[in-house]
Amino acid sequence: MLENFDYGQVPAQFAHCFRAECRRSGECLRYQIGTCVPKERQSVLVVNPARIASTAGCDHFMPCVLLRHAWGMTQLLNELPYRKTKVLRAQMREYFGKTHFYRLMRKERSFTPADQQYVADLFRRSGIEKEPAFDAYTYTYQWE
Repeated sequence: MLENFDYGQVPAQFAHCFRAECRRSGECLRYQIGTCVPKERQSVLVVNPARIASTAGCDHFMPCVLLRHAWGMTQLLNELPYRKTKVLRAQMREYFGKTHFYRLMRKERSFTPADQQYVADLFRRSGIEKEPAFDAYTYTYQWE
């Protein structure tokens, strides 16, 4: 069951499931989201129950996976010597692209888990032992 869930995070075209008798309903994001639909919501997209096999695995099953997104990197770069910071910024700008890099810097976009791994690997390759710490973290479900 999802605790303290903000239904506003659910994408508009996310298919819900209301099949409580499914053996995997307790671990399926589609079913769990279906239990959180606010009364004010007029309608939602639903998986056709006639298409769900009762004994075989469900093609629409989606595990409840929380992803950690990181925001900003002012602290990350301020704690390093200027020369290292300059090199790391250039490498990140090259990897992310100039526009995307500055959006990450201004906290307009978040670092995905894959982006965070890239930054951690970049630190290690640059001889920085410390694990990168971003300014803030948020958690969202994997909708795809």
